[in-house]
Amino acid sequence: MAILDVIRPKWKSSDADVRLEAVREMDDTETLCRVVIKDSEWFVRHGALARLRELNPDPKCYSKIVRESRDEEVRRKVVKIMDDREELTWVAENDKYRYVRDAAEHRLEELKTNLWGEPKETPAAVDSAPEPEPEPTAAEAPPPSEGASAASESPESHEQR
Repeated sequence: MAILDVIRPKWKSSDADVRLEAVREMDDTETLCRVVIKDSEWFVRHGALARLRELNPDPKCYSKIVRESRDEEVRRKVVKIMDDREELTWVAENDKYRYVRDAAEHRLEELKTNLWGEPKETPAAVDSAPEPEPEPTAAEAPPPSEGASAASESPESHEQR
């Protein structure tokens, strides 16, 4: 334990296990994004990414990670959850590693075909609610059985008898 570890935040500790524990408890998405990009230990970066995903950060954070992180596995994981088509296209065309580019292309195809039933990005799709199913007309409704007719009468009809 370094002397500075006593006064600096735990996520900046010289001990990677202490940093990992700190990111698991952290709620600051900007700091987590920084840790995902810059931490020296792979397991701390991946732990920070897992926590970041739980907090559902601003999509700009994911864009920053795919452009600045040196960890190709982190970039691949981020690409698989991104929705920003422009950034995904950039990754698909420019990432150093083929499997990261392939993951970006695959994610773009998922978004294009709406494979997972994700909400559309267009304002019209957000504003429109699904149409309610029309109720069957009298011609479409099955005829009631004799025993059911008495049960389906309203209480008012019993009072009128």
